[in-house]
Amino acid sequence: MATNTNLQKIYASDELNASSATYVAGSEDDISSSHRRQVEEFVAGEAIVANDLVSLDLSQTGDGAKALVVVQADTGTATDTAAIGFALNSAATGEKVSVTIAGIHQSANVAGATVAGSKLCAGSTAGQAAIYVNTDVLPIIAISAEADTANVATVFVIKQF
Repeated sequence: MATNTNLQKIYASDELNASSATYVAGSEDDISSSHRRQVEEFVAGEAIVANDLVSLDLSQTGDGAKALVVVQADTGTATDTAAIGFALNSAATGEKVSVTIAGIHQSANVAGATVAGSKLCAGSTAGQAAIYVNTDVLPIIAISAEADTANVATVFVIKQF
């Protein structure tokens, strides 16, 4: 079931700094305010660690399951390349996993050379977003909001699902 809603709210403590044209968040602001992030529930098709990049599991036999079951995104397996977002929680096979499919995701598993503005896609390391290069054929799934620290960064997920 979708978690998105059209309700938008900017807290009274939020403001725009006129001298620098930068946004200053109030104390009540977080990544979930104003529904700026969309999260969907899936079923883990394998063990998934929180913050892994996940893909729809296109190896499932039933078409409905192909849109319900997720695995770690990995270019080494053709059916694991339909990346849709980053896991919010760890899950064992068969357990529910919440996935950020659009908007800000903190602590995403990303390649070590990620910098602010890096475009990210599925890569050869299972569950880790790779830096997109112009020869890649898979879509960009996210843009990094910061440089990585030990393969972890805040990213903005571009909706694919």
